[in-house]
Amino acid sequence: MRKILCVGGLLALSLVIGCGSGGSSGGGASTVAASTSSSTTTTTTSTTAATTTSATTGPVGTSGRLRLLSYNVAGLPGFLSGSNPTRNTPQISPKLNSYDVVLVQEDFWYHAILAGGTTHAHESLTQTGHTTLMNDGLNRFSQPPFLLHQRTGWNDRHGVVSNSNDALSSKGFSVAVHELAPGVEVHIWNHHADAGSGQGDLTARARNFDQLANAILSFSAGQAVIVAGDTNLKDTRPSDVAVLTDFLGRVGLTDSARALGKGEFIDRVMVRSSANLTLTPVLWRHADEFQDASGNDLSDHPALNVDLDWVHTP
Repeated sequence: MRKILCVGGLLALSLVIGCGSGGSSGGGASTVAASTSSSTTTTTTSTTAATTTSATTGPVGTSGRLRLLSYNVAGLPGFLSGSNPTRNTPQISPKLNSYDVVLVQEDFWYHAILAGGTTHAHESLTQTGHTTLMNDGLNRFSQPPFLLHQRTGWNDRHGVVSNSNDALSSKGFSVAVHELAPGVEVHIWNHHADAGSGQGDLTARARNFDQLANAILSFSAGQAVIVAGDTNLKDTRPSDVAVLTDFLGRVGLTDSARALGKGEFIDRVMVRSSANLTLTPVLWRHADEFQDASGNDLSDHPALNVDLDWVHTP
C-alpha cells in the first residue's frame, strides 16, 4: 500500500498523464529529459456477438452511413483526472450505444465500467503486458466486425514528472480492419499523441505523427482509412499547424472539420478514400448528450461525432 501511495504522490505532482485538456499543458522549456522507448506492436482479437450493418445495396454498388464517435473519456484515477470518472463513466457507457464505431482515449482505469453498459457487437480487449504505469488507454467498440487489431507504442513520449507525464503510459496508436458490409473494408486508426507545450513535447509530438504516417502508409497502402483521436495539435501553435499540414498531405487525409467548415479542435477525425470506397463526412458535431443532468460535461474533452457516408464500387 505504501508503494502505491508513493506512486500516486508522484503522479499528483503533475496532475494529468498526457491529457492535453484543451490542447495545452505545462509550458516553457522541459526540465525532464524525453523518455524514448522502442516501438512495440501487439495484435489482439475482439470480443464478438451478433453483427449488424447499415449498408444498402443498389445497382451500382453498396453504400451506407457510419456514425463514428471519438472520445477522450478522462479515465485517470479520480484524484488525477481532469474530470470525475467515478461518477461520469457509468453515465458515459450507455450513451456510446448510439454510434456504430466508438474510439476512446484515456480509457486507463475504468474500462469495465465504461464497457458495462455498451451493447456493441464487437469490442477490443484492453492492453496487457505494458511496462509503464498505465496502458495505452486506447479501446474501441464497434457494430461492424473487425479483424487484425494492433497496438503500437510511440517511439517518443516526453515527460515523467512534468510535461504532461506521457512517459508514464504506453500511449500510441491502434488500427483494425472494419467490415462495413461483406467485402467492404475500411482501416480505422485510433491514437493519442504526446501532450504539452514545452519544446520536448513539441518535438515528441512531431515524431509521433511521423511514426503514425509511416505506419498508415505501410499497413493501409491503397486502402480507405479513418484516423481519429486526440491529436493534441492546436491550430493556434505554428509548429502544430506545420505537423498537421505535413501529416494530412503525406497520408492523403482530409480533416472532417475542415471539409464541413467547422472550427478545429485537438480531437479530430480524418479520412481518406480509396479507388473502390468513397468516404464523405456529412456531419461534424460535439455530441452534447455527453452531459450530466446539470449540463456538465462528462469528460474534460467534448465527445466528437462525425457521420460518414460511404459508397463502395466494385
